[in-house]
Amino acid sequence: MLKKYISYTFLALMIVAGTGCDNWLDQRPQNGVVKQDFWKTKEQVHSALMGAYASLNGSYRGDHPTELMFLWGELRGYMVGLNSGADFNDTQIIFGNILPTNRIADWSPFYGTINLCSNVIDNGPGALETDQTFQEADLNNYVAEARALRALMYFYLVRTFGEVPLITEAIDSDSDPLTAPKSSGQEVLDFIVRELELAESNIYEQHENLAASKGRITRYAVNALQADVYLWMEDYEAAAAAADKVLEGPYALVPQDSWFQEIFVNGNSTESIFEIQYQAPQSNPFFNMFSTTQGRRFLAYPSVLEKTYGFNPDFPEEIDLRSIDATLKSSGEIWKYIGLNQNQRREVTDSYANWIVYRLADVMLMKAEALSQIGRGEEALEIVYEIRERGGAIVRTDETPVSSDANGIVRFIIAERSRELAFEGKRWFDLLRVSKMNNYENLDVLLQAAIDNAPETNLNSILNQLRDTRSHYLPIYFLELSSNPLLEQNPYYLK
Repeated sequence: MLKKYISYTFLALMIVAGTGCDNWLDQRPQNGVVKQDFWKTKEQVHSALMGAYASLNGSYRGDHPTELMFLWGELRGYMVGLNSGADFNDTQIIFGNILPTNRIADWSPFYGTINLCSNVIDNGPGALETDQTFQEADLNNYVAEARALRALMYFYLVRTFGEVPLITEAIDSDSDPLTAPKSSGQEVLDFIVRELELAESNIYEQHENLAASKGRITRYAVNALQADVYLWMEDYEAAAAAADKVLEGPYALVPQDSWFQEIFVNGNSTESIFEIQYQAPQSNPFFNMFSTTQGRRFLAYPSVLEKTYGFNPDFPEEIDLRSIDATLKSSGEIWKYIGLNQNQRREVTDSYANWIVYRLADVMLMKAEALSQIGRGEEALEIVYEIRERGGAIVRTDETPVSSDANGIVRFIIAERSRELAFEGKRWFDLLRVSKMNNYENLDVLLQAAIDNAPETNLNSILNQLRDTRSHYLPIYFLELSSNPLLEQNPYYLK
């Protein structure tokens, strides 16, 4: 919220301490400590960048942007249901009663990370003058990583809120402005594209070890994000080209028989492109979100097994291999984040599953979606069937579109994404991206998803809401509006 984040930024390892002040734009350090006493050595610049990454996993004041990545990407995607531990805010989102007072609309953790990145971009280059051992290539890589991470944060924000303040300079001085109006969605997307182009030219292909290459942004992760952004912007040639760069990288699909263990339990697999890392003592927020023994906030929606994976109890031997053993259990538990193996749950003290931002199967399906829209349907279908074969999909979910049917193929792809990437924070964004294609030509995709799985008691109001495309973006959180007179509420929530 506006007046929530003061960061007394870069001391020691840049793990930020703070006060109780409430302004997400109030990122000022005490007494100019950042510029005067920091930014002297390559180690300090590196630790500042690591602080930006640490802000993603809860090390920054305990906030978990990964929790919001899940909530923003799944709660309106009609595959997640409520368990007994769901709170009022969770319930209101799923039932379509979305108000500006809902804390899930609080974007402040993302702006906290944005400001940490901006500090690296603005202040890091000064260390070249004071540290003669600091190589320019290393500095350029650090700045490129910060640009790409900042772009990722803005991509989440623009897809979730439509229009957001575009803050491009670090807030690190008492004289810096603490309020900003919203920029248009197009302005934010154009900024993201420019940032990623700059990042791509300077960022390293790989970092110093496996964990760093998976847990920090590389050139291939930049390309994955570019493919995602271009798809959202309906620039399909550019999306396919960016995806191709990823597919040329050092990645491979994990075999189905070790899919769950390697990707979700061990993490940092050969399929992984960028993951937000969790390790002791910093646990993830997922145990209390998905466990049926503690927290108990969410389950897989009851019809997911049948509607998404095509399961028919009359033919129990025909089952998508990704469903029961890896994605969900008969209890409805979302297993990707709390399973230790196919039959054993993690303990709350062992909740260290990474949050996967991008993996190879995701990018392959992005490429297929792009190809489907530029007259290369046969190639698109080849990719989809490769993913289906690896995942053990069943015949019942094969929609068999012809290669010339671009719209049929993209609908087949989004259905396959719901199986392959279930509960990975992708579903709502996938539905919205495909629905809004060609000026909402596919709005029925979003409506049908609600018809299949939205709560029946509120279905009519949810459908009426979805038909108003302004409702597809969350409201600006009420505390942001009260703290920033330049902000205006998103139009749907003014009525």
